[in-house]
Amino acid sequence: MPNVTSGHAGAIAATGPSSPFAAPPPDTEDSARRIGEIFRRLAQAAETFPPQAHARIVAAVLVALGKAVLIEAERQAERLRERTAPPTSGIKVSATARRVDFDGWDPGDPTGS
Repeated sequence: MPNVTSGHAGAIAATGPSSPFAAPPPDTEDSARRIGEIFRRLAQAAETFPPQAHARIVAAVLVALGKAVLIEAERQAERLRERTAPPTSGIKVSATARRVDFDGWDPGDPTGS
């Protein structure tokens, strides 16, 4: 009977602080190299972990990818909204603006009060 504990311990040891899975992404502008790094790490995880664990890892990667794409889409939409927004006037009105006491006499008021 194979020793399942040592295989599991090996998988846990492979995910330690010096693990290739925890290494920072490559510092490059080459998008093909970045994508290759993702696939390399997924293939390495397939060799390191049992199939159920690898399926969970792939699902987590897909969720993270989807979240990152949505965040970036929102950033780009906000930049586009700011660029296409009509210019604002120099006068700003807010609820916390400085209040000034005015006297009751208004020269435009026909009643003179």
